[in-house]
Amino acid sequence: MSYTKITIRYAAAFFDLAEEKGIVENAYEDMTMLGEVCTSNHDFVRMLQNPVINADKKNKVVSKIFGASMNRMSLSFISLMIRKRRERYLPSIAEAFADLYKASKGIKTAYVTSAVELAPQDKAGVLEILSKLTDKKIDLVEKTNETLLGGFVINLDNFQIDQSLSTKIKELKKDFEKNLFVRGF
Repeated sequence: MSYTKITIRYAAAFFDLAEEKGIVENAYEDMTMLGEVCTSNHDFVRMLQNPVINADKKNKVVSKIFGASMNRMSLSFISLMIRKRRERYLPSIAEAFADLYKASKGIKTAYVTSAVELAPQDKAGVLEILSKLTDKKIDLVEKTNETLLGGFVINLDNFQIDQSLSTKIKELKKDFEKNLFVRGF
């Protein structure tokens, strides 16, 4: 994902602070939880982005949702972002923090899109091949997209392997559009 400078700076600053305090693992879990809540609950994101709701109310909502399960420093960071009117960046900051954590641990994220959910043995095979190619641990994110019709698409860093049926059909259509018929034979 592409991030703005502000999200990268805040994520890096929070990562450095968590590293300094020795709670990187906890902060990663907290930022992952925040990212999941932001992804699954659009009302929460709208509440954060609403300029009419004051910072105190937003902080109360955040502490009600995350207070029991989140580290105190992570809650303080989120509270600071809300007080500084940077709450609209929290979903991206959480994602950027997760990327920084994975980079520090030598983990690469690969995205596999297939027409149907991958079978466990197929998933294990993809993980094995990608880890051999990169010499890194792989965090596999699966997506399903029925428009692929079959096959799969793998995205890793700036590299893509497209073995989907929809792409193969498009290539065949292009080949058939070329009129290779020569008169006289």
